[in-house]
Amino acid sequence: MKDVDLTLYAGRRVAVALSGGADSVALFLLFCERKEALGIALSAVHVEHGIRGEESLADAAFVRALCEQNGVPLRCFSADIPALCARSGRGTEEEARLFRRAVFFRLIEEGAVDFVATAHHAGDNAESVLFSLFRGASLTGGGGIRAFVPAADGKGIVRPFLSLTEAEIAAFLAERRAAWREDATNADPSYARNFLRHKVLAPAKERFPALEKNVYAFSRAAREDDDYLYSLTDRFFEEGEECVIRPGAPPPVLRRCCVRALRALGAEKDYTSAHIAAMCALFGKRSGAAADLPCGLKAVNDYGSVAVYRPRPSPAYRHPFGTGVFACGGVRLCIAEGEGEGLRFDASRLPAGAVIRPREAGDVFCKFGGGTKKLKEYFIDEKIPARRRDLFPLVACGKEVFVVCGAEISEKVRVRAGGKVYTAIVCKGENEE
Repeated sequence: MKDVDLTLYAGRRVAVALSGGADSVALFLLFCERKEALGIALSAVHVEHGIRGEESLADAAFVRALCEQNGVPLRCFSADIPALCARSGRGTEEEARLFRRAVFFRLIEEGAVDFVATAHHAGDNAESVLFSLFRGASLTGGGGIRAFVPAADGKGIVRPFLSLTEAEIAAFLAERRAAWREDATNADPSYARNFLRHKVLAPAKERFPALEKNVYAFSRAAREDDDYLYSLTDRFFEEGEECVIRPGAPPPVLRRCCVRALRALGAEKDYTSAHIAAMCALFGKRSGAAADLPCGLKAVNDYGSVAVYRPRPSPAYRHPFGTGVFACGGVRLCIAEGEGEGLRFDASRLPAGAVIRPREAGDVFCKFGGGTKKLKEYFIDEKIPARRRDLFPLVACGKEVFVVCGAEISEKVRVRAGGKVYTAIVCKGENEE
């Protein structure tokens, strides 16, 4: 344990994720031994998953007693993971991991702790690397478990044991004659990680004793290379409500731009290499070519760039024309009488019965300066992508459009002397009238 550096947490508030298993007990005891010398404000956090019934409750009781024995405050959380799985469609392992992570980040975000320390070790890292490779992951998967998962202001989830083997942790516990709880599900090969641990890694370690250390060294090198390649994506990537990937990125950087877009929009682990390939292929296609992605996302060639976004349902609203603030399907439209910022038009030239509505099939528009065309053709000429066209509320009567709010007015409502000047401004925000 001499290689485990806890000085990084000197004077900080650290919560050890304490399941009651051997690894977490070892991490907890190490922090207990060094907390006074380093001025660490130590606590523990236990998550009960609602999976193993009485055995799980016994784990919680063991953790509570261990914390009381060492004078360490404990926070306990519980969840019905099977019920959450039924709603989300995710597997038990993934759902439990996501719940724990949410708990840890909540503690940090609420200011209760600076760091949550988990007991992931080199064996866990080897399992993670193999699991990612077997699923067909990229170099990112080869990077294994991150030593630090940032939250904000330098705080986050830390893994002090990541370079240690199971044997080293077992030796530490034996020296202290420490007790721990065994999770019976750890022997169940129906769980992917248990299969890798018992059926793949255990036999491999008999032939290659340094396997865990060597995989750890490989994963750190892979992580460094991958992080460097991700740093190059900034030149080609723009993140926002939708993500835009600009052309010209070399293939390794382009693939990471695609992954970055998926993650930014919530598809953290649901994508495959086929999705990445489909996104990259859009750069060789015409504008408007699209690809369907996980989690309801879509990618489209947008005049040479590729935009990744979550499609919106077509808006349905219809307001009688007048002054005020109108909810228009994702944007707010402010129409005011008189001069002001925004599009100026002559409201006295609007026909009776004009309304504010979204685009419809068959709409026509007489551009400022003359020349009537289909509204769709106007949007194409202005290079306004199809996915954004619903964000332009229209002032229309029948199929004729007089104002494309946020873009242009019709020649028919050009401001003339003696007219009634109105202005229209489109604002993003809540749809509140």
